[in-house]
Amino acid sequence: MEIILDYWDRVSYTSCNSEIKHQKIITVTNDIDAFEQFYKLNNSLRYCNGSYYKFQDEEWANKYQEWLHSEDYKQKSFNLYYGNGVVD
Repeated sequence: MEIILDYWDRVSYTSCNSEIKHQKIITVTNDIDAFEQFYKLNNSLRYCNGSYYKFQDEEWANKYQEWLHSEDYKQKSFNLYYGNGVVD
């Protein structure tokens, strides 16, 4: 299954506003795979002010918000955030 994400980035370096710069299509096997891929994409932008991905489909966005409050996410959140990094 394919899901379309919008990539938002700042209009300019002097602006606080963001706009859609391009779209990304992710191929997923199930809902959890979609949420994990989406999380990792946004996490990779955590130091890029004004840059983020959004689901085009509002239904996926709502499902993602529900997943963020699920037990599955709570069990995986540390590894999703830090990946293979070393945490002191």
